[in-house]
Amino acid sequence: MFDFRQLRYFIAVAEELSFTRAAQRLHISQPPLSQQIQSLEQDLGVRLLERNKRNVALTEPGQLFLEQARQILLQADEARHLVSEAAAGFSGQLRLAYTVSVSFHPALPQALLRFGRNAPNVRMQLSEMYTEPQFSALRAGQIDVGFVRNEPA
Repeated sequence: MFDFRQLRYFIAVAEELSFTRAAQRLHISQPPLSQQIQSLEQDLGVRLLERNKRNVALTEPGQLFLEQARQILLQADEARHLVSEAAAGFSGQLRLAYTVSVSFHPALPQALLRFGRNAPNVRMQLSEMYTEPQFSALRAGQIDVGFVRNEPA
């Protein structure tokens, strides 16, 4: 079965249409690059590249595989990104409560929008509550954040 390294190598050769330039781009020597491409072709049971001493060209299956290889690497990068965000606390759920009067203040919607842009994988659950029930909900762990308005004395 092929691996991510082989996909990166294949993409480099396919984009450069040269083993020499692809090896330079990847900062490796040419023989291991050629071996990995041959191994990939054997695993797939199809020739991805037509080679001669001067030229490299994609075969029709090679053109199809190039697009799939790019998608696989993009999805792997996205998965890696999501996992690292989750580990850093940028995913999950944030339970917020607010009083009616706070909802009319522009700071709350602006803060929520800014938070949503900075942590797009965090789902916000909003609840409207009076002040005292918010304090109880906070103590009980039913909400994570409460927004209340301090009335002037």
